[in-house]
Amino acid sequence: MKTFLISVLLMISPALAHELARDGNVGALMHIEPDDAPAVGKPNGVYFELNQKGGRPIALSQCSCTLSVYAGSAKAGVKPLLTPKLVQAKNELTSTLTFTKPGAYTLVLAGSPKPGATFSTFKLVWTVRADVGGSGGMDMGH
Repeated sequence: MKTFLISVLLMISPALAHELARDGNVGALMHIEPDDAPAVGKPNGVYFELNQKGGRPIALSQCSCTLSVYAGSAKAGVKPLLTPKLVQAKNELTSTLTFTKPGAYTLVLAGSPKPGATFSTFKLVWTVRADVGGSGGMDMGH
């Protein structure tokens, strides 16, 4: 029975690695390379599949989007450590993050519609843990 349970948990774990965040009629699935386990001191690619309700992708051409990275949690009045540039790659918004020390970081993807876009202003939040060697991951508390 224990072996069966471990097998089931191993099969489920990869599905939990990508975390979905929603706000109003906008949602995004976030993924960090390598393997959703960000490494300290190395470039980590981050990818957002940003969609409005109904599954319609939101492109940078439709959105005034910003990515902000905070040490620990994002608190009012605290400036982000990083505000990396977002670029469009197929149906994803991408960027590269380099975490300076081990620990929890909060990623905030915020955006407002450009003229002609039909989605609402949004703020999506994820918490990730960066470790030396990339053994961190995403906290699934959101």
